[in-house]
Amino acid sequence: MKDSKRKKIEKWIETWEKAELALYRIKINELRATDYYSQNLVLLNEMLQYAFEHRKLRLSSGLVEQQKIFMKLYKKDGRKT
Repeated sequence: MKDSKRKKIEKWIETWEKAELALYRIKINELRATDYYSQNLVLLNEMLQYAFEHRKLRLSSGLVEQQKIFMKLYKKDGRKT
């Protein structure tokens, strides 16, 4: 790779890293704003309503399901309980 092309790529990466940090700070400030909830009340209510309407009844917790998966992997690996 030519040096000029490499420098352009490095500059591009550096620019996006700075943008990432700046956008992160903006988002954190938005979330910390004292009027965040009043400004976003409609959106938040819609998201909660959607989650409520599309909920699924689960007979076990995610932890129980995770333990079952781990036990299968444990046994598959050749270890026995």
